[in-house]
Amino acid sequence: MQITIDTPYVTVGEYAKRSGQSDSAIRREIDLGRYIIRPKTEGSKSAVLINMVHILMEAAEQAERARGQHSKRVVNK
Repeated sequence: MQITIDTPYVTVGEYAKRSGQSDSAIRREIDLGRYIIRPKTEGSKSAVLINMVHILMEAAEQAERARGQHSKRVVNK
């Protein structure tokens, strides 16, 4: 499997466009620790940047698990 991404980080607004989620839903996921963001210094006013590499790795792991489960079902039939 080979997957590529166009940029390692995207803003919340850009991720909202790409994922179809609202900004508030994405920020809630960030607060819950489900999306990893680029570290910021305290008091920084820079944009929140979502780590796309982490999301890619998580998606690849899910795909591998699903592929393994599918293979087990096919063998067991």
